[in-house]
Amino acid sequence: MRFAFGAGGTGGHIIPALALADELKSRGHHSIFIGNAKSMEERLSADSAYPFFPIQVQKLYRKLSLSNLLFPYYLIHSIAQSRRILRSEAIDAVISTGGFVAGPVSIAALRLKLPCFLHESNSYPGLTTRYLAKHLHRLYLSFEESKRYIKQANIKNYGIPIKNQNSLDEFKLSEYGLSPNKKTLLISGGSQGSLAINTAVSAIVRELWEDGWQILWQTGSLSYEQFKAIHKDDAGLYLFEFSPVLPAMMRIANLAITRAGAMTIAELEAARLPAILIPLPTAAGNHQYYNALAQQNKQVAEILLQNQLNPQSLLALIKQINLSRLKAELNKLPENKAAQTIISDILTCLKEN
Repeated sequence: MRFAFGAGGTGGHIIPALALADELKSRGHHSIFIGNAKSMEERLSADSAYPFFPIQVQKLYRKLSLSNLLFPYYLIHSIAQSRRILRSEAIDAVISTGGFVAGPVSIAALRLKLPCFLHESNSYPGLTTRYLAKHLHRLYLSFEESKRYIKQANIKNYGIPIKNQNSLDEFKLSEYGLSPNKKTLLISGGSQGSLAINTAVSAIVRELWEDGWQILWQTGSLSYEQFKAIHKDDAGLYLFEFSPVLPAMMRIANLAITRAGAMTIAELEAARLPAILIPLPTAAGNHQYYNALAQQNKQVAEILLQNQLNPQSLLALIKQINLSRLKAELNKLPENKAAQTIISDILTCLKEN
């Protein structure tokens, strides 16, 4: 069968789509990706050797913006573009993974009466998901809390699809001047980075070193040069802008300090890595806070709100966090088989219909 994925905007939407496409590929099916040109989705799908078809789609900004005046035009135009692609590529079904790219691709599929499935990673479903829910063949959620915001939908909760852990590249601390025998702290604020997290960490590097920590620190692209200049001579520290092997780093770290995107949380769980989650306060619908709260309620992570983040509060939480307790709860979690389970369900649904 031939599938089209509507996925884009952030890694949290694209990586689950790639995991699902990989599972389809392993079962002999063909997938294409639809999204904005010169975007993260184009780069990542191309890296995974999936055909990519560009459309011109714009997000709807929640605050007043002149760009919103063009939203209806881009939506209508991108739906028409998506219809043409779905027809020309003889697509049998569409799978979307939330975000603004999912909207026009899913609407085009529904108008063509193609089976349409959507996976929502965040605990607070996005606007696109809430609008499309009742029209879908199936809506896949990742958090039970999400059901409170969705009405009249065919819902399954199978978790967040992630890449097969056995396919991850190996990461060796010794190749970066670090020791495999020291406790390792992993810091990440996302691909662009978090100035708030980076600034707090920068002020306590010496204290962390004295407490026996070595640091893997993804600064993100926006402030890499700034913090590289400050810490270029520090021992026990590997500072980098971005790395595609971050999930492999998670498997050898002892504690993570990260944002609370749904994809990050799924990868932390797969790596059985305790975390201090600092939700992005400007995330749509404050969904990162709800993601983090769900993890704290499961006793696998601790929350530190950004308005309470400073060097002293971060250092205090690192010192007092009970890694053994968090690790024990993480080890109780089932293995992530979301990609396999979702694809099995989709194929069964298509066969029945």
